[in-house]
Amino acid sequence: MAAKSVDQEIVYEEFEPFCKWQRKEDRDVLEIQLQDFKKEQLKVQISNHGVLKISGERPLDPTKEPTKRSKFYKEVPAPSSKYDTRAIHAKFVSNNLIITLPKPKTSPPERVISPSAPTKIDQTPKPPPPLANIGGNVSMGGQCQLTKCRKQPMFRSRLAKVAASLAATAVAAVVLAAYVHYMYKSCTVDD
Repeated sequence: MAAKSVDQEIVYEEFEPFCKWQRKEDRDVLEIQLQDFKKEQLKVQISNHGVLKISGERPLDPTKEPTKRSKFYKEVPAPSSKYDTRAIHAKFVSNNLIITLPKPKTSPPERVISPSAPTKIDQTPKPPPPLANIGGNVSMGGQCQLTKCRKQPMFRSRLAKVAASLAATAVAAVVLAAYVHYMYKSCTVDD
């Protein structure tokens, strides 16, 4: 009686699951239909770069063909500027993987003044708050958006680092070429 080989090659059948987005004011919800999957066969991760990685793998028919498996892999951008990445959560209910991506909380609305109460409003123009330069990041007194404050100075500092690296490499190449030329000249015999 011949025994089946333990090291049989697994054959994967890849598929693209049906996905449906629900956009709401405070969150977005991604619903992925995964027929015949179990919770243990799914993996949901978020990278440091704000990419939601969703994958799953299951046997197609373990009794008939144990080496055939079905799998999927999906990446969804989930930038921290659009979502509160620490509050993202997933649950698996009735063959559906439901991933909730909460949006960042906005500041509470300003207090509304009732029209019946007499109030005096100061309408004199005020100068803008002074800019402070702390460690290369520009602060505008809370009036600037997060994306503008952080990305622009970081881009400039990266660009400066790349330029400095290129300049140092060029100087090293010139010094090395001069040394090789000097050594070559000192080793050659003049006739």
